[in-house]
Amino acid sequence: MTPFRSYSIEHGLSESVVHSMLQDESGYIWLGTGFGLNRFDGVRFTQFYQEHGLPNNRVNELFQDYRGRIWIGTDSGLAFYENGEIHSPEQFNSVNESVILSIVEDENRNIWVATEGNGLWRYDRQQRFENITHQHGYRNMQVRSLAITQDGMLWLGTSEGLFSFNGNTFRKYRSQNGYPEVPMNDMTVDQDDVLWIASNAGLIKKEGEEFQIFHEAAGLNECRLNSVSITGEGSAWVSSDAGASYFDGHSFTNYTTEDGLNAVIVHETMIDREGNVWLGTLGAGANIFLGELFQNYNVDTGITNNVVTGFEEDRLGNIWIATYGGGVLRYDGEEFEHFSESDGLIDNKVYTIFEDSQNRIWIGARAGLTIYENGEFTPLPESEFPFQTIRKVYEDEDTGDFWIATYNSGVIRYDGESYEQFNTSSGLLNNTVMDIKKDEEGDFWFATYGGVAVLKDGMFEHLTIADGLPNNGVIHINIDVDGIKWFSTFSGLAYYDGENVRSIISDNQSGTITYFSFQDQEEQYWVGTNRGLYRFNPVDFFSARTRVERLKSFKLFDQNQGLVANELNAGASFVASDGSVWLGTVEGLSRFFPDRVRINETPPGIEFEEVMMSGRQMEADQSEEFNHDQNFFQVSFHGLSFESPAQILYEYRLEGLEDEWQTTRERTVRYTSLPPGNYNFRVRSYNADGFRSTDEASISFLIKSPIWMQWWFLVLITAGIIGLIFFYYRFFKTRKQVDIERMRVQIASDLHDDVGSSLTELALQTDFLRAGNVSDELRDTLKQLGDQSRKIVSSLDDIVWSIDARNDTAGDVTDRMQDYVNHVFRAGTPDVHYHFENIKMDDRLPVHVKENIYLIFKESVNNIAKHSNADTVDITFVYNGKNFELKVSDNGTQSNGKRKSGQGLRNIELRSRRIGADVQIYNSDGFTVHVKGTV
Repeated sequence: MTPFRSYSIEHGLSESVVHSMLQDESGYIWLGTGFGLNRFDGVRFTQFYQEHGLPNNRVNELFQDYRGRIWIGTDSGLAFYENGEIHSPEQFNSVNESVILSIVEDENRNIWVATEGNGLWRYDRQQRFENITHQHGYRNMQVRSLAITQDGMLWLGTSEGLFSFNGNTFRKYRSQNGYPEVPMNDMTVDQDDVLWIASNAGLIKKEGEEFQIFHEAAGLNECRLNSVSITGEGSAWVSSDAGASYFDGHSFTNYTTEDGLNAVIVHETMIDREGNVWLGTLGAGANIFLGELFQNYNVDTGITNNVVTGFEEDRLGNIWIATYGGGVLRYDGEEFEHFSESDGLIDNKVYTIFEDSQNRIWIGARAGLTIYENGEFTPLPESEFPFQTIRKVYEDEDTGDFWIATYNSGVIRYDGESYEQFNTSSGLLNNTVMDIKKDEEGDFWFATYGGVAVLKDGMFEHLTIADGLPNNGVIHINIDVDGIKWFSTFSGLAYYDGENVRSIISDNQSGTITYFSFQDQEEQYWVGTNRGLYRFNPVDFFSARTRVERLKSFKLFDQNQGLVANELNAGASFVASDGSVWLGTVEGLSRFFPDRVRINETPPGIEFEEVMMSGRQMEADQSEEFNHDQNFFQVSFHGLSFESPAQILYEYRLEGLEDEWQTTRERTVRYTSLPPGNYNFRVRSYNADGFRSTDEASISFLIKSPIWMQWWFLVLITAGIIGLIFFYYRFFKTRKQVDIERMRVQIASDLHDDVGSSLTELALQTDFLRAGNVSDELRDTLKQLGDQSRKIVSSLDDIVWSIDARNDTAGDVTDRMQDYVNHVFRAGTPDVHYHFENIKMDDRLPVHVKENIYLIFKESVNNIAKHSNADTVDITFVYNGKNFELKVSDNGTQSNGKRKSGQGLRNIELRSRRIGADVQIYNSDGFTVHVKGTV
């Protein structure tokens, strides 16, 4: 039976009657049914009905134009699909009462529409419809199919036969042209410009002016054809009411329900870009022809039990088949012959079959051993061989002994007359033995449920989990052409190179039970599992640097590719002499042809299915922004490859979060609690043979920062913190300044009250003593003491004034200056002019500035009083809160040589430097001291 994969209502198809099929430029498969339009991505169907814009739910024809629009021909007119919506504009009204049967596009971008009973219509680039057949007198022509050849000729397949239209005139092909005047149901043009026609008389090829007709003589089982699709040079698929047929250029191979087709009538054929053959049926939806990789047999097609446990090929080329409950079968290439307990088998529940060097067939069953020789089955009596549940028989060619693996009794060595048993007492770790092999060194290898046992020089050695096995339950051993041992276990595959055991578990095979491994005649590696049959490339696996490369070293063949069942049986594989591989499963057997496996080099498509952010639908072609609490990103996508859709591998990465590509076979990825930032999600796909999609699907978005993470908020907070720090700094500085000023006032008061009063009292006491009867010498001393005390009081008065915080304003300084001038120039000469107009009297000066300015002023005035003959003195003081200026000048004419230029002037310069001020002293045209500085 040739397998077909079926998609029908139970898989999501809107109806199981398929009239038309199309693969669009993105890779989607579109199916027009008797009730609705369907888009298929390999896993899921999306339906469209009249409520979505279809003129009618019966879809007869699908066509994609150069703009990517999908034209939809229905029983009630025309529509097209574009940008996710179905449109049927007013211009289509002229054909919207017609049954649309075929649509094509010419090189001038005109759309041609064939109708049933309403002729041929042309839709031009000005969006106008016109009926071409009406203009040429064909008012009731039923046009079933259209095709355009490279010369621009339009071909019409009608109920009356074949027509051509060159843009001006119609030509009908009649029987005298070599063409049968029968209804034409479908047409297509191949790459060589050959016109292929599915007609009521068979398959017709028009090459140039010659016609060839292929029908019963070429093996076609039904000449009334419904459709035709080109597969390659000179080959095609056709459909009929009797099934589907493949034409190789010379003859037909017919496929009906007896060959696995799921329906009798096939309306439509289509070849997708991967080379898969799609058949639109009446009642069974869409069928995909899975090729001739597998020939499957079960109880419905000739075998006695679906649980197939082993195989052997005898010297005549017959294949012997062991079943669990159905005895054994012998297949001669055409028929199965059944043998059971009634024919002499010891038991119908058979595990293994083996042909020895004497051409005897050994049959291991649940109840013991049976030997088939010379056409008779002979069970070994219990007295001679008391062991049951025989799992494997192996003949040692060197000694002629037979090694027999049992499920509960260990290994038995049997020489035909006596036996020797090896079990846990003899060194085995477990008495369940599943397989036996002998290597080139003469060592025996046993697959047991306690690991691998090796009988070497009469002693057992073992390989277990401790040595690297993935599981101690070992089911099968394969020794390859290089002598490497491969172990099939309940937890995957492992290999042993003589030194190390390495587990071969791909990331997509966790939980996989491996039942056997083998090499075919081309030395390719194959692994039978509970998920199907894997093709394995050890070189690619061991050299893989990434997870994707490692995954690509495996390719799965399962029911989707035609295997009769995914669950294979322990050790149930056999490479026959013709290169085919026999596989036993729990639902029948498959005959596999490795040389027919093709490499699918067609890159898969990749499309987004749904993109969501916190429950909100996103548009894949737009970049969107979201608030910080909208951070749950979920994206669904699908790779478009229909040969093995379940084996599509995806690589994805969320840029802005992930640096490395991630891999998955799932079609949905979720990210929860994404932090604020810019993101770009990218995904690409790989088909089952590892070929990557040419494009990527991507979508970008921004998750905005919360208000407390916005730049302006951070700036505001930073400014607030700085302001707060500044406030505290100013507060404590002011507080400290107040404390200092209080202390200054206290010190000034104490100096004035205590020290000043004491010195004043001392001066008064000297005056009192001088008034008494004292010697002249003492009187002079007392006078000096009194004068010195008064001088100290005067100096102390300046210090007290400087220290006292109540005297820090500019007004206090000018008042002090005037007091001092009045004290120095008591006689009223010279005239003193004050220039204090540009002063804010309440502005405060720093203590050290105030003190030094006043002392500079004082030194200058003293200099004038002592050394100048001036009659006018000008005093200027300016202070604006930042800059200050002091200028003291006179109009004296006394020579410079008589000016004091010693310690007093040096003190002026010293005090100016202390407050960072510039000082200039002039002695020409009078005496001038000019000080300028900045606070």
